[in-house]
Amino acid sequence: MPSAVISRANRASLSALLVRWCGALLVAALMVTGFQPGAQAADDVSLALTPSALSAGPGETLVTSVTVTNEGTEDIPAGEVILTAPSGVLNTLADLDEWYSSSDTEQTGRFLASIDVPAVAAGETVTVSAELPLASGRFGSLWGPRGLAADFQVSGVSTASARSSFVWTAGTAPSPAAMTTIVAIVPPADSAGVLSSQKLVELTGPSGVLTRQLQLAQGRTVALGVDPRIIASIAALGDTIPESVQLWLNQLRALPNESFLLPYANADISAQAQAGATTLLAPITTDIVATPAASTASATPTPTPGVSEVTTVSFTPRFSSLAWPADGTVSGADLGIFSANGFSQVILSSQNLAETASTGIVSGMPVVVTNAGLSSALSHDDVSRGASYLAAAALDPATGGALYAGLPRSFSITGLSKTGQMLDALTGLPWVTSGSLAAGLGSATTELALVDSPESEERVGAVRTLLGQNAQVSSFSTIAEDPSLITSSAARDLAAVLSVSWLGDPDWGSAVAAHTESTEKLLNSVSVVTSSTINMVGGQANIPISVNNALTQAVTVVVNADPNNGRLLVNGEETITIQPESQAKARIPVQAQVGNGSAILTVTLRSIEGVPVGQPVGIPVNVRADWETWGLTAVGIAFVGLITAGVIRTLRRRKQGQSEDV
Repeated sequence: MPSAVISRANRASLSALLVRWCGALLVAALMVTGFQPGAQAADDVSLALTPSALSAGPGETLVTSVTVTNEGTEDIPAGEVILTAPSGVLNTLADLDEWYSSSDTEQTGRFLASIDVPAVAAGETVTVSAELPLASGRFGSLWGPRGLAADFQVSGVSTASARSSFVWTAGTAPSPAAMTTIVAIVPPADSAGVLSSQKLVELTGPSGVLTRQLQLAQGRTVALGVDPRIIASIAALGDTIPESVQLWLNQLRALPNESFLLPYANADISAQAQAGATTLLAPITTDIVATPAASTASATPTPTPGVSEVTTVSFTPRFSSLAWPADGTVSGADLGIFSANGFSQVILSSQNLAETASTGIVSGMPVVVTNAGLSSALSHDDVSRGASYLAAAALDPATGGALYAGLPRSFSITGLSKTGQMLDALTGLPWVTSGSLAAGLGSATTELALVDSPESEERVGAVRTLLGQNAQVSSFSTIAEDPSLITSSAARDLAAVLSVSWLGDPDWGSAVAAHTESTEKLLNSVSVVTSSTINMVGGQANIPISVNNALTQAVTVVVNADPNNGRLLVNGEETITIQPESQAKARIPVQAQVGNGSAILTVTLRSIEGVPVGQPVGIPVNVRADWETWGLTAVGIAFVGLITAGVIRTLRRRKQGQSEDV
């Protein structure tokens, strides 16, 4: 009897096993044909894996949440998430980079848990969680980061995967890693070379971006890269600085944080170098700095609470020659351009280096290296990933016990708030301490190999065109009384268009087009006024040519004309000065050569140095050279006739007088 029961049980078990095998074979066959039963395309499903704690040790459990997002148009059937973890420690930054960058969707490491996931409607998100029995991971007694993996399966088919990590705190912890975060104090991307008073009030208000950026720095060990455009724009307001703007400036100057100046308007120095520029944009601002009016006893303003008097607008950074190109945009030749333009120290992303390091020497320049993994964790609010990178930095001898991160050059207000909370969470970890740029630059001794990572040809080509237009403006400016008033303004506007904050922004093309249009308008602001047909009577004349100056300062140009045929001969050119926003006339001497007819005078302008100005303009001329000949002949004949008649009359009178005497 018992043997019969066992036999029937075995047969049932065998039947169930055969069904599962057949099902698996069917699924495999369907996958070969590209069909995934009950699941959407993997591109429409995203998975996020988030541990509830940054660390855990022996005897502890780790609550982990998994979020499934259906980005498609069809519902996703119910499935399950399988959680696994490799046992080995990820004790170097390279190990963590490999873990997070792997595209392997297969389950890796030891099984920890399985979580049922309900159906997910189109456009919806579902979050499930479970306690992970970490003893199943067999993580051993070595302190350090461990990986976590999630595989979302529907009907046995892997649909999406995600990776995360946590720090296993068994064993002896290493010395803390020194963390330094670099924050850009910049406005959002725009095309203004100088920020208006209204814009500054908006940016420095209680919820303004510049205010939130300073709040992120206050009380935290972060280094500040400050856009000089902000300081110059405040200086341009003179005595009319709004209260919020002056308060913001005072707060910036009072911060003890390390600081340095970015290129004006946060301009992209890598793109300029790769576009062939040997001199990087460095606009002067003396032409826009307003001189504060002298105060008198009767006009002394009432002090504003919390705002000290600022007699001069200035900001003195801790570092005076530190370059911070955009992450992963530098090529080897760029560093020579940086050095030739006064930079002696550089911040580079780890994306630009062949080996793991936090500091070093590249092309003879001390370098601080921002870690791409930690920087990405900060910008994506992934605190568990950030904690693991800092733990790996504490273990990895290649880092020298330090790790640097660079935040994006532009932040939303929401992003800034989350970043502040994340920085507080990371700096409170027992394996993290505060670092500094000065310590990193001062300890840089190891030669590092740069990996060329140029910007896209499309962007570099656009920058090359913009720089060419700026060179035209520089040549054009030689006609003005003060060329710097033209070149400085144009350079400031161009720097704003080349801001690193525009990288990845789809509106950059529109900003480039608008700048090009503005430049063309400037280059044509001094022009020959078109004229109706001029009638030239006689063999010689001075043809009047009107020249318009739309600039706010006087200009001097040379006016020249060339005829399109032999009817006219131009005998010279004229140099004239046109006052601001007015017109002046040049008179070009011409001579008729052959009879009557029409001709076109092509009038051009140039600077005294020979630089062409504006566009050539054709002026039609009707030549009537024989009218003068006929007129002179008629006058001559009449004159001769009058003389002859006078002589005859005189002779007659004399003859009559003689007859009377006789």
